Amino acid sequence: MPCAMVTAIILSPSLRARAERAPEAVARSLAALVRASVEGIVREALIVGPAGDMLAEIADHAGCAYVEASSVKEGLARALAQARSDMVFVLEGGYAPLTGFVEEAGDLLRAGDFRGAALRRAPDTMMTRFAPSLARAVGVLAPRAALRDAGPRDLAELLRRLRIRRTLNIRAQKIV
Repeated sequence: MPCAMVTAIILSPSLRARAERAPEAVARSLAALVRASVEGIVREALIVGPAGDMLAEIADHAGCAYVEASSVKEGLARALAQARSDMVFVLEGGYAPLTGFVEEAGDLLRAGDFRGAALRRAPDTMMTRFAPSLARAVGVLAPRAALRDAGPRDLAELLRRLRIRRTLNIRAQKIV
């Protein structure tokens, strides 16, 4: 049984704080999703970020859409309005899902009762090595309708509003 295809939304790190390497972070995160696209998991990609990040050029070269916004809330709302898939994967720029993401996401999307899952950063401190669930969420895979209704300021608020408790087994590595 084929799984649902996903719209990937990459958020520029400069939506959270000043980020000098935001274009590189977004480009690397986008590149990390190429296999997911080839395997039929990711249908389309949208890049969200402020005008000063020069992300429109990256989107043009990558063949994806660019959504100009000055906040996560504004950008996510605009991106979700453009999304063509019922399932959405939101990822912070500068992070890449580790090997196995395509398989795990595909398995979850084939499940009829899937309501959402968080993608957490790979353990990077002593505390997150002992308690991986304390690692910061850097992505979320969830239905577009639920994301649209949440209207969050950031990913942490999004997870709280959606009451997503499930965490992907696969983690994300900081790449920029």
